[in-house]
Amino acid sequence: MFVRFRVINPPDGNGAVAATGGAGEYASIARLLGRPPVRALAVASTVARQPLAVGTIALVIFVHSCTGSFGTAGAVAGAYTFALAVAGPVLGRLVDRRGTRSVLVPAAAVSALATFAIVVAGETAAPVAVLVVAAVAAGAAMPPVSGVLRRTWPALVEPDDLPAAYLFDAVMIDAVFVGGQLLTGLLAVAIDPAAPLVFAGLAGLTGTVWFASRPEVAAVSPGTGHHHNRVGALASSTIRLLVLTGLPVGFTFGTLDVALPAFGAEHGSSALGGLYIAFVGVGSVMGALLYGLYPNGLGDLRQACVRLAVAQPLLSLPLLFVPSPLLLIAPAILAGSYAAPILTVRSRIAQIAMPPGTGTETFTWLLLAVMVGASAGSLIAGPLVEATSWRLGIAAGVVIPAAALAPLIARQDLLPRREPTPIGDPF
Repeated sequence: MFVRFRVINPPDGNGAVAATGGAGEYASIARLLGRPPVRALAVASTVARQPLAVGTIALVIFVHSCTGSFGTAGAVAGAYTFALAVAGPVLGRLVDRRGTRSVLVPAAAVSALATFAIVVAGETAAPVAVLVVAAVAAGAAMPPVSGVLRRTWPALVEPDDLPAAYLFDAVMIDAVFVGGQLLTGLLAVAIDPAAPLVFAGLAGLTGTVWFASRPEVAAVSPGTGHHHNRVGALASSTIRLLVLTGLPVGFTFGTLDVALPAFGAEHGSSALGGLYIAFVGVGSVMGALLYGLYPNGLGDLRQACVRLAVAQPLLSLPLLFVPSPLLLIAPAILAGSYAAPILTVRSRIAQIAMPPGTGTETFTWLLLAVMVGASAGSLIAGPLVEATSWRLGIAAGVVIPAAALAPLIARQDLLPRREPTPIGDPF
């Protein structure tokens, strides 16, 4: 059941509830995992979200193996993530209005078929345009599982446990990316560069059918009609700011998706890029653990959002100076350490600011803003790496997010400082 929130001193954005301590966060996560529905949703969503983890890096590895060009590989991967980001909010709005099963399952089927088409096109030396079209179809039809899950959390957990639920979800995403990218590298090396894409298509379809069939997901009704409007979730100025500032968050990921396989190619095999990017995911998990232990260490929600955005390019900077494969591990972990905390903070802010009846669309916008940024990062890093070296791709992932801090700093007044106070009457 959803609850209504009352925010103390709304013009200032300040809530009345202080953040809980680290032990409280982990106790809340323990309570979550003690519930069978939560465990089932966690596993189903992990399987369903494999294409998000495997897709981009698998496309870079596969297309490079077919064409020999990182520029082409970056363009195909960028088309995939751009299509995902453009179409995702539309699918999210459809879910809010029509329900989950009627949208998620058909979308997953189309995305899987398009992924298999990429493999066929690459193996038969089809023109690059065919690869791009298939990648666009696979990305555009990607079901918004993450948005649905984040919309579902308030109906499953107590209000006091909601921050922990979002932190747990961010850790799950990291686990998906770490496991998926490790598996991508292993499948590409041990079997064939096409194997990760085949796995992604099968896992995405199977996991989405399982996820959509869960009663907890189906139980969350579509939003009521009087909340629907043309701009949907973007009616909130805070959500608009979160979407805009999500672009640089993802940009660094996109540059690493191209630059680290190029680093691997320079030292033996581009397939090693999946292993290197997995260390970035390990760093994100470690960041989540630290954030859970010290949730007040970055200040209130507004301060944490700004400070993490400032830290992002600084944490990626050491990658520029890596001389050898073994010495890449520590900088890669450091580069990923901001990811889970910033995704958690942004989700907590969105839960406060989103218009009623737009839960799936709101969280899909947040995720896909990051994906658009990743698409831009891949598109820009591909030609840079092709023309020069992997280091210029890394440099782009440092410089551009640093330059993009201005809107967040200038409009940080739109961000609330704390969660609101819950009151029990449902809406």
